[in-house]
Order: sequence, then C-alpha cells, then structure tokens
Amino acid sequence: MEIEEINALIDELLTEQPVALSDIPEIELYMDQVTEFIDLKLSAHKREPKDKLLTKTMINNYTRAGILMPSRRKRYSRQHIALLLLLYNSKQVLSIRDIAILFGILQKPGGKHNELEADSTLIDLVYELAREMNWAHADRLKIFCAENIEPVLEKTASIEKDKRESIRWFLMALSLVSQAAMQKRLAETIIDRHFSGSGVPPAPR
Repeated sequence: MEIEEINALIDELLTEQPVALSDIPEIELYMDQVTEFIDLKLSAHKREPKDKLLTKTMINNYTRAGILMPSRRKRYSRQHIALLLLLYNSKQVLSIRDIAILFGILQKPGGKHNELEADSTLIDLVYELAREMNWAHADRLKIFCAENIEPVLEKTASIEKDKRESIRWFLMALSLVSQAAMQKRLAETIIDRHFSGSGVPPAPR
C-alpha cells in the first residue's frame, strides 16, 4: 500500500462529483424522466450495474415525509431535481427523520392547501455552495490518508508478508469508517441542536 495508490482512488471519486446546476434541465420533467436523468448522471456511484439510485417509490416517500415539495401537474422542476441530488448523498448517512428536519429550511408553506413550496433562489444557492465544498473534500481526504498511512506502514512491518498488505488496507478502511462515523455523529448533533426546534414536522423513522 502506497499513498499514490490511495490518491489515485480519491481522484477516481472526483468523477462522481455533484452535477452542476447548469446541467440540470430548466424545463420541468415527468417522474420517469427525473429517475432516468439522475440514474445517468450518478451512474458512477453504482457498485453493481443493476443498482437503482432513485425510484418512483423513493420520490413519493420523500414527498410524503415533507422532504420534497409536491410536483406540479406531475412535473418536477430544477429545484426538485437539485434537492433529490442533495438527498442522494444525505441518505447515505442520515435517517429520513433527520433529512426531513434538515431540508425543511429550504422550503416554505404556500399554495391553497398550505403545501410546501420550493424557495427556488435559496435551493439554487445552497446547491452550488454544497457542490463547491464537495470539491474541497478530496484534497482534505488526501491529507487525512497521508497522515494515517505512515503509522499503519510502520506498525504493520512485522506482520507476515502474505497478510501484511491486506491488513494495511483493512486498517486504512477502518480509519476512514471511524472518521465517517464521527462526522455522521457531528451532523446529527448539529441537527438536534440547531434544527429540531425549527417547526418542521418530524418524518417517521
């Protein structure tokens, strides 16, 4: 295991960066078109070719949970798609309840039935800022791995050769899991302390 190998893996992840806002269609799309668009744009995220990244059921569940505003005449706007793209990353880490609380700040009550409506300008701004921050994560990840690889190499030098490389990769994966778990807990703490009293109805767990 060498740092160059890890950096190459991180560089591969850069091809999976969030879709640019300008690449999201301005015209409203039907649900089938939305799922096809996201499946195409996020295809690099699939671990298996048959994996489904977004389904009609998921979209309906997000709407029922109050995370996604209802479609208009069965069509979805650019803001719907931007939220769904942000949701894709969030659901890898957070519960539906936490996502509902967190994403509630991007919407506002409105319409004749007081249904949620998109705060279009805010969603566009937040989407672009989130995308910019995501680019910076790759550099920080390289620094994190570089800081961890030296002690891993040093402390595993005495392990028998046929197991040494696998144990090194195991420890590197475990350190990334530990970091991810800590970040997940921090995100949950932020939601608990800064969003839970926002008046957004909690979604069922």
